[in-house]
Amino acid sequence: MSKSYNYKGFRIEILYEDNDIAILNKPSGLLTHKKNEYDTSPSLQESLKDQFIIKNNENFKEGIVHRLDKDTSGIIVITKNLTSKNKFKDMFKNRNVKKNYLAFTYGLLSQNNFEINRNISRDKIKRTKFKVSENIGKNAITKVSNVKIFHGSISLLNCQIITGRTHQIRVHLLSLGLPIIGDKDYKLNKEQKFRLNNMIDSVRDLVSFFPRQALHSYKIEFVHPISEKQIKITCDLPNDMKDLNKKLL
Repeated sequence: MSKSYNYKGFRIEILYEDNDIAILNKPSGLLTHKKNEYDTSPSLQESLKDQFIIKNNENFKEGIVHRLDKDTSGIIVITKNLTSKNKFKDMFKNRNVKKNYLAFTYGLLSQNNFEINRNISRDKIKRTKFKVSENIGKNAITKVSNVKIFHGSISLLNCQIITGRTHQIRVHLLSLGLPIIGDKDYKLNKEQKFRLNNMIDSVRDLVSFFPRQALHSYKIEFVHPISEKQIKITCDLPNDMKDLNKKLL
């Protein structure tokens, strides 16, 4: 059984720990790190101070080498010193960390396995949002495969990110016409309502009112930057997504 600790009403699991790194299960609703020094919102980064000894001088990102959106749950790596942090940054940059997510979406994938290779850039009007673009932005690659289909119109998808761009999976899936259930920022209003019309009332209510994007980081694989051991960690769906899966069956 993995260890865990409580922080401001959130339970954070420690899935793996050694002298250089820790791998945590971030609950949905918790920021990865503060936006700035005036941000008083609870954050995973703030929770680390009482749990780990982290030798790092980077303000607001002590130990943080990558991030998950506030409402995305699951696996996140924490580094305890600058050596492991710098090596991890290089590993992410060189695409040597394999990360997989599970997402419940409206709509069906046109084939069982699909690679999305489309640039992502910041939206010019709403600066907190992103979109796919042809000639500008950063290269982004997501490999998507079918796990399960429910009621002929909802999918559970396995998404492997080859690059790590902000909102990458959410934006890429939307570009295929497969918005994530519960995503308030990336949706297809009329089309989603049309798809909901074909569902039984209980299922329609369940997906319509799901309170956050149904996206969970469930697996990570890499060669440890210090010990050079092969690390492979998986993390079960959180209760809200388990309940969604059960009720969709």
